[in-house]
Amino acid sequence: MSTAVPQQRAQAGAVNAVERTPKTLGFTALKQWLRHRHPMIYLDRIVDHEPGKFLEALMSISGNLDCIAGHFPERAVYPASHLMQANAQAGIILYQMSTSMLAEDELTLISSVEARFLKVIVPGDQVLLRVQASRLAGGLFQFTGKAMVGSHRVAAFRASLVRSRVSDLGEQLW
Repeated sequence: MSTAVPQQRAQAGAVNAVERTPKTLGFTALKQWLRHRHPMIYLDRIVDHEPGKFLEALMSISGNLDCIAGHFPERAVYPASHLMQANAQAGIILYQMSTSMLAEDELTLISSVEARFLKVIVPGDQVLLRVQASRLAGGLFQFTGKAMVGSHRVAAFRASLVRSRVSDLGEQLW
């Protein structure tokens, strides 16, 4: 882990960053918490988490990402929609860690999202995403999030997720 990450975590408001040992998950372990697969997994590593409270994840931006190739060829910018999805994935993992893993016949749906994008993200940036649980009631999970690049906040989010059984969604053309 680079020396910039602990500093980023402190600036992102990490809970007791000095007093407790961070609980990390590598890429292979975090895939167990998501239904997404390549190329739709945006998170690279969980750098710390506490169920029911918060989760911090890293996402490294490479100029070789397919989404960068066409967005925009003359000046590469990481798409805001992908950053929203990364935030949702961090929220999905925190939701499951705070309750239970999804059953085989369950999935999560985003029921609402508010997002503010403050700065562009470019190849070479390492984004620290921090999501915090706001409310957990029944099948509804509300959380807030922010994305940091170094000491700069690049985005802020407020979102809610619901857990749903596939059979409750009605007939689907899978």
